[in-house]
Amino acid sequence: MRLVFVFGVLLLSLLFYCGDAKAELADHIYCITLDMVEEKMLAKEEFFLFIGRMDNVDTQRGLSRLESIDQTIYFLDTREIAESTYQQFAKQYHIQTLTHLAHFKGQYQFAVANVLTVDLASFLGSRHCQSKSRLLKLI
Repeated sequence: MRLVFVFGVLLLSLLFYCGDAKAELADHIYCITLDMVEEKMLAKEEFFLFIGRMDNVDTQRGLSRLESIDQTIYFLDTREIAESTYQQFAKQYHIQTLTHLAHFKGQYQFAVANVLTVDLASFLGSRHCQSKSRLLKLI
C-alpha cells in the first residue's frame, strides 16, 4: 500500500512540475499535441513547430531563444507521445535530432533549422524561408 502511495505522490509531483514548466512558456509559444499538429496539416495551415522534450537542456535553451522572437510557435513535447507514434512521425519528416524547428505549410515541411544556431529573426520572420530544403509530405 505504501508503494502505491509513494508512486502516486511521485506521479502527481511530476505532473505538477510539467504543468509549471509549460506555464512558464512565453505567450506566443503554445503547447500542442501530435493530433493537433496533424489537424493543422490537414487544414493546410502554415505554422512553425518546435519539437523537443521539456526535460532536455537543449530544448530549454531553444525555448529560451524562441521567447525573444515575436512569432507564434507551436511546441510539441515528445514526452507526451507514445514512442512508436512519434517514431513514425519523425521518420515521415526525417526528424533525427531531439530538438527540431520546422516551418510547415499544410503537410509539407518547407524548412528546418537548428534552433540553437539559426538566426531566428530571419528564419521565423520571413514567410519565404531562405532554406531550399526538400519538401517532405505526410504519407
